[in-house]
Amino acid sequence: HSSPGATADAEAWERLWAQSRLVLHIEGQVLTCSLSAPCDLLAELVPCWQPVSSGPCQPLPGLQQPAGGKGPQEFGGLRPHPNLCVQVWSGGQVRLTQCLRDPGTFPGALPGRPDDLLLLQHGGNASLCAVERGACTPLASFTSRGAGHPGLLEQDLQRDVAVGQCQQLWHPSNRTGVVLWACPLHKYLRTHWALVWMGVLLGAACLLLLLLMKKEDVKGWLKSLRAGYGSKGE
Repeated sequence: HSSPGATADAEAWERLWAQSRLVLHIEGQVLTCSLSAPCDLLAELVPCWQPVSSGPCQPLPGLQQPAGGKGPQEFGGLRPHPNLCVQVWSGGQVRLTQCLRDPGTFPGALPGRPDDLLLLQHGGNASLCAVERGACTPLASFTSRGAGHPGLLEQDLQRDVAVGQCQQLWHPSNRTGVVLWACPLHKYLRTHWALVWMGVLLGAACLLLLLLMKKEDVKGWLKSLRAGYGSKGE
């Protein structure tokens, strides 16, 4: 049972956050944000990755920082991507969220890319892992959203990173030595479903051929049966 004073304090904080505003900016090739509030707030800015607007937002490792000052704050050279959002955490709760794909963010909001995959690479290490659902899964064990067995896309994604097919979100000069990549999966998902449909069509064709062969066999059997009865009648 909470006291009236605690309830009043909670309501005051809610009003304070309702009057606060988080705005994202793209300055050159760097993502920045500004938090405006009626007074100084003890809060943390947390960049996160959200492929689908209705889904969870995965915090990016090592990029959280205290909210402070009135001017724009950047995240160590984090580059903009449509799936990036920034959350304001305070008191163990998400108070504000703003995403680059939100139409109200700034003129010309970026369209989301739900099929892009976030990869994490430790500096000086060629191994990559896929960041999903609060974990980082090594590509050798990763299963794409289009099904397939674990590790199916490992070599393809490693090649995409090596030849520049993936967008580097965070460059290797950051303080943690972690590199973040955004890799499009739509071409692999299209290939997967094309193969599935080819398999379905091939299976249907084989079944039809089998039925036709069975039909011919039945016709031949009936013909021989009629011929047998005819010879008996004679």
